[in-house]
Amino acid sequence: MNPPNGVARILLIADDPDGGLLYRNALAAGGYHVVQAESFIEAFDSSMTDPDVIVLCDLAIFAYPAQNAQVLRIPEEMTPAALVVEVHRRVALRATLEATIAQAA
Repeated sequence: MNPPNGVARILLIADDPDGGLLYRNALAAGGYHVVQAESFIEAFDSSMTDPDVIVLCDLAIFAYPAQNAQVLRIPEEMTPAALVVEVHRRVALRATLEATIAQAA
């Protein structure tokens, strides 16, 4: 993960743009660079071609060949604040793993 300026890039895909807005705003307030797409197809046309984390809001499935980003599905009961905590945990774990692998090489 090599986010520009040390900011992790989050691709939020939400079928309902208004439903994703609360989560997008919470992630942005948490310090992440967030791009929201309304569908799987729109995600391919987004300005974020290689996100660090993909967050799914009310979607059944998302995967594509050579996908490197972690995928996090938002459970119905998850609050925007809880999502920020979970994304932060995953970003930190991935950075730690990559640093460990680099040291072992």
